[in-house]
Amino acid sequence: MPSGYLLDMLADSEDLDEQSICWVLQERGQTQEEINHSVKRRRNSKLPRSQTIWTMARWFTLACTLIVSYFNFTGFYRLLHSEHIFKVPLYVFSVGCVICGFLIGFKLTSHLYLGSRTMLYCGFPVAIGFVDLETNEESMPVKAKMLIYMAINALVGVSLTLFPLMFIYILMD
Repeated sequence: MPSGYLLDMLADSEDLDEQSICWVLQERGQTQEEINHSVKRRRNSKLPRSQTIWTMARWFTLACTLIVSYFNFTGFYRLLHSEHIFKVPLYVFSVGCVICGFLIGFKLTSHLYLGSRTMLYCGFPVAIGFVDLETNEESMPVKAKMLIYMAINALVGVSLTLFPLMFIYILMD
């Protein structure tokens, strides 16, 4: 289990084996004073827990991806129908951006984070796998859904890499 999850358990729960959790955190290199300070800071913090921040980040990323994808699509459409002097190099750069975007999308698909109070998510912004931290059981969607989720994560990467090129083209046009 991630250290942040263990510290959240110590900060939020009263009826658990605190000594065992402290031993695990000490094995990871934290002293008892650091653990107590972190737990106290988490109890007094007004910031939302990390899983809430990750949920907001996921929705924000998906919304921005839709907007940027539309921008990229219209920019690429304008590039296809233009007689710009740099049309061929921009096509080549576009192909390179798409390849790099798929690689970034693959990295996003393998990103692990604490997505909810008791779940570890794999894949950002759309999770393709889950691990229940209380039972240590893995769960994955059916193959067709998983491929769709991976394609959405790849679209995020492609949008991210294609946007600067389309933005520069529109500024040059």
